[in-house]
Amino acid sequence: MTHRKKSSNPSERRLKVYGKYLPRAWYGYVLTPEIRLCGKWLEAAGFECGDEVTVKCLSNKIEITLNTVEEPEPASGQRRRNAQKELFEQD
Repeated sequence: MTHRKKSSNPSERRLKVYGKYLPRAWYGYVLTPEIRLCGKWLEAAGFECGDEVTVKCLSNKIEITLNTVEEPEPASGQRRRNAQKELFEQD
């Protein structure tokens, strides 16, 4: 068994690009590259199960950014009900 040298930077990980065979409709299987990201270190970096991310492919680099969650603006009827509720709570 070979021992891998650990990175001196705890927020840096060395991963392997695996091959994965995917079925195609018209001809057998095609080998495609796959990078697996998993582990508690993702949670420590601020990623949680169910979060959405944006992946950008740059020159020799892949950038993964956590998407910010924006609350949708309520419909006009909902805004009116919220305003009435606030007035009622003030009394």
